[in-house]
Amino acid sequence: MNNEIDATASKDMAANTNYNNVFDVCIVGAGPAGLATLSALHSPYSLEGGTMTESQKERALKYLKLLPKKSICVVDQAAGWMESWQTNFDTLSIEYLRSPALAHPDMFDPNALLSYAVRHGREEELLESGCGDMKKLFALGQSQIGLWKLPSTRLFVDFCLDLAKSLSHCFIGETLVTEVNHLNDIRGKKERFRLALSNGMNIYATAVVLAVGAAGHPIVPTCIQRCPHVHHWTSLSTFTKRKEGINCPVMVVGGGLTAVQVALKQLNIAEKATSDSIGLGPQVILVSKRPLVEKHFDINVEWFDLRKANKCISDFYHHPMGKRSQALKEARRGGSVPPMYMMQLVQAEQDGRLLCLVGDIESDAYKTSNSPTTRVRVHHRASPKRNVDKPHHLNDTFNAVSLLQVKEIIVACGVHPDCKKPRSLTAMVHSKWPIQVESGLPCVTQDLRWKEGLDLFVVGSLGSLNIGPDAGNLMGIRRAAQIAANALGSRSWLRGSVLANPFEALEWSSVLRNRNKR
Repeated sequence: MNNEIDATASKDMAANTNYNNVFDVCIVGAGPAGLATLSALHSPYSLEGGTMTESQKERALKYLKLLPKKSICVVDQAAGWMESWQTNFDTLSIEYLRSPALAHPDMFDPNALLSYAVRHGREEELLESGCGDMKKLFALGQSQIGLWKLPSTRLFVDFCLDLAKSLSHCFIGETLVTEVNHLNDIRGKKERFRLALSNGMNIYATAVVLAVGAAGHPIVPTCIQRCPHVHHWTSLSTFTKRKEGINCPVMVVGGGLTAVQVALKQLNIAEKATSDSIGLGPQVILVSKRPLVEKHFDINVEWFDLRKANKCISDFYHHPMGKRSQALKEARRGGSVPPMYMMQLVQAEQDGRLLCLVGDIESDAYKTSNSPTTRVRVHHRASPKRNVDKPHHLNDTFNAVSLLQVKEIIVACGVHPDCKKPRSLTAMVHSKWPIQVESGLPCVTQDLRWKEGLDLFVVGSLGSLNIGPDAGNLMGIRRAAQIAANALGSRSWLRGSVLANPFEALEWSSVLRNRNKR
């Protein structure tokens, strides 16, 4: 068995221990959640919120030089940081993030992404989406300096890669965690985890952070489960080449942002395949069970407002664990679509390239024998009686039936979380340390431990029951990363050395206390 870290291991990590596969913390996952956790573990304090005075920051810098650095390794099935995350964005050709520039993995400086764009002359990659003009946010200084602009995908990825380079760690890529055990340290002084990897390595760590997202099953409506030519959107790359010579549209099923992004992606593919697509009829049919909802964010904007976020979190925590899964659904309400995507959707409808139907797909959807196409019956709203202010909101009556012939059916209806999904990492962890599960999500502790007394943490959407409806978003990821880092004592040194009364360290104050005792 090969116990040697590969060439990507940082030299300073090996210098901090007698064993080059023993670490203080192992982070499983190299996406935004894993990077935010790495940043939180290394950040001595945060500039966010102005919680420290200048004198406290000066004392922090002095004490910081005396602190031992944490040895941290990051394990991921991809070859580098952000690769899996970027693959999904590339699949849908997403140019801009939905989250604003203030949502990023740098836990030290809340303005870091904006500063990075200015420093590299890339301010044009920050899109003014209009969310900074919302009445609820306009009073915040953040909106007036550009923190509510949307960064381009390329800018965000470059920023994350630059941040990862600046944080000391060992990256072990192109491998999976196949087993996790809790055992006494090889030196016999403290307990450690042993993580067996698919490449034959063993990693030992005092604490483990799972930043892998929630395992689950793609939601496929029952009525089309047995239809041919049905794909989940994550496999788009395997069938992006359209069937030539077949003048039929593609059907996309779903009512959230991902479904809209898939529909727009398929329109782009159709335009490249046909020089003049206007006038040929719709190339894409988007079917949703309810009217599309136009919102900047899936959840209420109060979750992003520093003045109200703590109350939102408190209200969520007051729900008993058994009702939090329902609170998560109610907060998201089935997803929404930002205005910039809705504008593209409406324009495509007006051009005749896209047909949007609000209705139900009938269960007897079928295909003609040996046909490369599928015929689907949809009960939907008849005439698009639209409101001028919200042109995408149709009437409420399903009073029409259409029999449609399509090339492919692409499903983008979300995922049913299931932390006990067979062969998943979370299923393996649950088999070792069983805990309560609600609606497929683990009931982790308030400090995001898998269970009390176990230094195994979860961040990201996997911890939704104790993070909130924004757990899978960048803002929620930031909060979760800091909770886990605080539980591991990454900033506990500040209490006695920096945040305490500085005069306590003076000798004369000690003399005065002794005199008072007399």
